[in-house]
Amino acid sequence: MRNALKWIGIASLVIVLVGGIYFWPRIDQLIRFNPMVSSASFSEPDSPLEAQRQDFTYLEEVLEYDRSFSDSARAAFLAELEQLKTRSEALSDPAFYLQTRRLMALADNAHTGGDTVPAFRNFNRSGIDVYPFEDGLSVVRAHTSLGELLGHRLIAIEGRTPSEVLERLAAYSGGPDQSRDLFSLYLLRSPELLNAAGLAANADRLTVTLEDQAGNQIERNLAALPNVAETEFSYRHPYHTLKAEVLPEETGEWANVLQSAGIEPPQTLADDGDLVLTQPINGGVYIRNNYLVEYPGHEVKSQLVEALDDAPEGGHKLVVLDLRWNPGGDLSNAIPFAKRLGETLASDGKVYVIVGPQTFSAAIVTAALVKQYAGDRAMIVGEPMGDRPQFWAERGQPFTLPNSGYFIAYSTGYHDWEKGCSDDDTPHCFPPNRREAADIGELKVEKVIQPAFADYAAGKDVVLDWIKQQ
Repeated sequence: MRNALKWIGIASLVIVLVGGIYFWPRIDQLIRFNPMVSSASFSEPDSPLEAQRQDFTYLEEVLEYDRSFSDSARAAFLAELEQLKTRSEALSDPAFYLQTRRLMALADNAHTGGDTVPAFRNFNRSGIDVYPFEDGLSVVRAHTSLGELLGHRLIAIEGRTPSEVLERLAAYSGGPDQSRDLFSLYLLRSPELLNAAGLAANADRLTVTLEDQAGNQIERNLAALPNVAETEFSYRHPYHTLKAEVLPEETGEWANVLQSAGIEPPQTLADDGDLVLTQPINGGVYIRNNYLVEYPGHEVKSQLVEALDDAPEGGHKLVVLDLRWNPGGDLSNAIPFAKRLGETLASDGKVYVIVGPQTFSAAIVTAALVKQYAGDRAMIVGEPMGDRPQFWAERGQPFTLPNSGYFIAYSTGYHDWEKGCSDDDTPHCFPPNRREAADIGELKVEKVIQPAFADYAAGKDVVLDWIKQQ
């Protein structure tokens, strides 16, 4: 009996050792890039000022986990944080929110930042939503009381041009201009937030200058609508503003351009519930992928690979991969697809990867991997993507400010999807990047195509139309 227990013990030890060796790369990755976060430990604040001081004090600890801040950015972060902690009066809620975002934006990294959700959930709204087109910002959604403003182009906000306003709002986000401008759409819709940023005279109304389709300019003073914090709705991505259907937080009180005109939306904006949408196109296959995270009923990894099944003899002549609205997810879900695409694409075939400012994180990785495996058979078209080819991402446990409840995004792993990276280049190269990336030269949009408002209003997809003509 004793001998049997001895051998069982030895066998168990061997299993543990072998398992540890086999799973060590994954264990090492978790330890290095997915840290445990120490929770805040403060007494109950006795005033709004004390609550903000506690949040700012805890925010300083994010530097223990984040690796995206340069030395100079860290110094600026700490200096400005110290001034905020010694204030004698509490900030307004909008001003406090913007300060948390401004501090994190000092890293100039699109994955590092303050909470996004409160921008469109916790603060009031002007009653119009605008979206950028080739010919400027146009009203694509409006409260029914302002329905006559649909389709109008935004000329000025409180006397400033949209470009001037966006330039000022860029301080509250990191990353390239297209990423900053995208987030700023949330700030543009709130008089409270624009007032806190010094861009609006009042917190409860907003004066805008608009131009109609005939070129006539009008000035409107928009009384603020309440926030939507009490309504139930899922996370709102910027592109949802373009959709034809009523959005959950609108509760039937808003109109939009496509629905009001009875226009059928293009397939890129339809069937949003399908994370992988596959349709035939010009003798080839169109694949739209809106997310790279799997959950029951949406097995993204297998669905992407299966979308390439039934290749004709000699391989696919045409594949269109639409990543315009994909914010990322798990890059491991894209690797088998990119490899399979390289294998099933005909030697004289072509794959067009459609991207835009909302193509982010693992979606950028997907574009890079397709370029890697398809080589010169791949062409990236559309608008510049939402981040640089070199960026910091990955995080572990959530970092949440104790009193405001704001989520703070920190970044632990370095990525380079143009040249690849190694631990020799940086001590924090993310392992999948080290294993999977190759030197592909430049990762950029090779054919820039941005729709004008009239294209959108007519239900046209000018990017897909261009591809069909090739």
